[in-house]
Amino acid sequence: MRNKKILMLCECAIMLALSTALSFVKLWKGPFGGSVTLASMLPIILISLKYGARVGVSTTFIYSLTQLLQGFIEGDIYWAMDGGVLVIAMLFDYVIPYTVLGFAGLFRKRGEVAAYIGMGTVVFARFLCHYITGVSIWRQWTPEGWSSYVYSLAYNGGYLLPDFLIMFAVAVLLLRVKQMRKLLDM
Repeated sequence: MRNKKILMLCECAIMLALSTALSFVKLWKGPFGGSVTLASMLPIILISLKYGARVGVSTTFIYSLTQLLQGFIEGDIYWAMDGGVLVIAMLFDYVIPYTVLGFAGLFRKRGEVAAYIGMGTVVFARFLCHYITGVSIWRQWTPEGWSSYVYSLAYNGGYLLPDFLIMFAVAVLLLRVKQMRKLLDM
């Protein structure tokens, strides 16, 4: 039992590190944050699918903190905001949307198709978080002639959809490998 817990912690740490490293491989970066990466969400989603939502959410919460730190370092979080808006932006642009990825573990051991549905569901939930902040907090950057609702949809969908498609394509390739399915208990 102890060895299984140690193995789980090691796998979570490795996949967390891999997701963090892949998040630095930006294929495109938006002017106000958000980027298309090289499947950076996949390793932590795979951990969620292997160990379930409890372990997945714990791992993705830590990932959300690494993304928050990365946002501070890269200047994607604007210190000029008042305190309340800054906290809301940190929660809805970083902590909640990245933590929600761990709920892919709810689709654990339900088969490969369910895993894909889980991936799509949690990335859509992440999109909704970013969409809400786009409409409510970042609306002042909406270009003239645009609705903040349409702009938030276009802006956040413009990077999250390609990011999801890349992750999905890599997941399909990985899950075709019998050893990977076995490793994930699928």
